[in-house]
Amino acid sequence: MIIKSKYKDRARKILANNIVYFRIKKNWSQEDFAEGLGTTTTYVSNLENARRNVRIDYIGHIADTLGIPLEQLSIERDPVENHRIPRR
Repeated sequence: MIIKSKYKDRARKILANNIVYFRIKKNWSQEDFAEGLGTTTTYVSNLENARRNVRIDYIGHIADTLGIPLEQLSIERDPVENHRIPRR
C-alpha cells in the first residue's frame, strides 16, 4: 500500500517563504543574502523557490545568517508576493 503524504513539498514551501520573508524584512537582496551564507545567488533563488532540499544543519546556518531563532523558519505565514530587493 502506498500512502500519499499530505505534507509533500509543504515543509519546503514553508521554509522557502520564510527565507524570503526574513530576507525582505532585513532589506537584503538575494546577492546580500548569498554573500552572508557564503553561497551563490542561484542557490538562494533555488531555496526561495522551493526547488532545493536543504540539510537540517544548513537550515540552522540560514537562521544564524538571518539572525532569527530556528523555529521562525517553520512557521506557516501568508505567501510573500514581492521577492525583489534591488542590488546595491
